[in-house]
Amino acid sequence: MSVDSAPDALAMKNEYGLEFPVLYDADTSVTTEWGLFDLLGDGVSAPATFVIRTDGSIETQLVGSNIGERPSTNSLLEVLASLAGMDSSSLNGQPGGGSGGESDTAMSGDAMDGMEDAVTVQPTAVPEVISIGSPAIGDLVPDFNLPTARGDSVSLSEYAEDRNVVLVFFRAWW
Repeated sequence: MSVDSAPDALAMKNEYGLEFPVLYDADTSVTTEWGLFDLLGDGVSAPATFVIRTDGSIETQLVGSNIGERPSTNSLLEVLASLAGMDSSSLNGQPGGGSGGESDTAMSGDAMDGMEDAVTVQPTAVPEVISIGSPAIGDLVPDFNLPTARGDSVSLSEYAEDRNVVLVFFRAWW
């Protein structure tokens, strides 16, 4: 999700070959409700990643202060495996979960390339100053309905009611 326009969201989706929904929040209503819009004083969303349980609550989160603060693919897969009651070493047949294939969470490992060395998702990874205003671990998340880059509409509750969801707020498409 970003605060970009539909054409910019579609350009990002196409350039990276993303197979999951790319949402745009052009009026910033969702990023504002989640406490992320202009959090860093730059007129866009703070970079943030939330893992949301099927009950609609936050399992873990990372709200970054710069674009480089992103969880690694492996750390996200480990959290998702834990929620599914799986041993993360069984994911993609690689120790530690690996990162090279599609998962039923609609997140492509290829789309996350370059993020392997980023900050790992941990409940304590969010600086107190940055986390003010965004939902906290264990909180129920606010639902939303946003357009996708392809012109469909997606609500968080539709996805979260039957699967765990990784929700990533991008700063903006440059």
